[in-house]
Amino acid sequence: MIKNKKPTKVYSQEVIDTQHVFTKDDTVYLKNSASYESKDDWSPIQFKWVSVDKFQDNLELE
Repeated sequence: MIKNKKPTKVYSQEVIDTQHVFTKDDTVYLKNSASYESKDDWSPIQFKWVSVDKFQDNLELE
C-alpha cells in the first residue's frame, strides 16, 4: 500500500523590488522613490520594447 505524502510547501524568502511606472506617448515614466506621497513626481526613462523572439536570440545561457 502506498501512502499519500502531503505536498511540501516552499516559501521564498527573497523580496521582489518593484517600482511604479506608466507610459504616455511612447515614453516610460518612473515614479521618483523619494516622492511616494506626491502624485506628480515622475521622471522619463530610457526604455525600448524588445520582442520575445529578439530577446531569446540574444539570450546567453550559463
